[in-house]
Amino acid sequence: MEILKGKIKYTAGKVFEGQFGPSINAAVTLANGNDIRVYGKPDDEKLKALKKDDEVTIIYDGKSYKVAFDMTTADNVPVPSEGSQMKSNGKLTADEISEKASFMAGVYADIFQQLQASGLEPEQAQPGASTIFIQLGKYF
Repeated sequence: MEILKGKIKYTAGKVFEGQFGPSINAAVTLANGNDIRVYGKPDDEKLKALKKDDEVTIIYDGKSYKVAFDMTTADNVPVPSEGSQMKSNGKLTADEISEKASFMAGVYADIFQQLQASGLEPEQAQPGASTIFIQLGKYF
């Protein structure tokens, strides 16, 4: 997996009939000067909302390019304050929710730090950590 930086060259607009049905695409100029296309479904509001010259983070999984949206850095992970009362969701107590939130925040921070230790810059480690964290979340 590669994490790349780029700028929107052409915004998503017209719907095209593609190999997997109707799709839209946006052209992105990567930091290395290469132009790529990012594809999405016609109802992909986030892709359609991108404007010309918006800076984006791109994830390349070896097959396709995706824009990384809605990511949180390890510096922005909220840490529950001691003494704060969280409401119960009907299944877990407030203490259990707080304990699980602290555990998951620690897991994310550990992933982020390991990616940085492997030589990635924070701008590259952050989307990678988010992707790994989301995948791990499926097992908890």
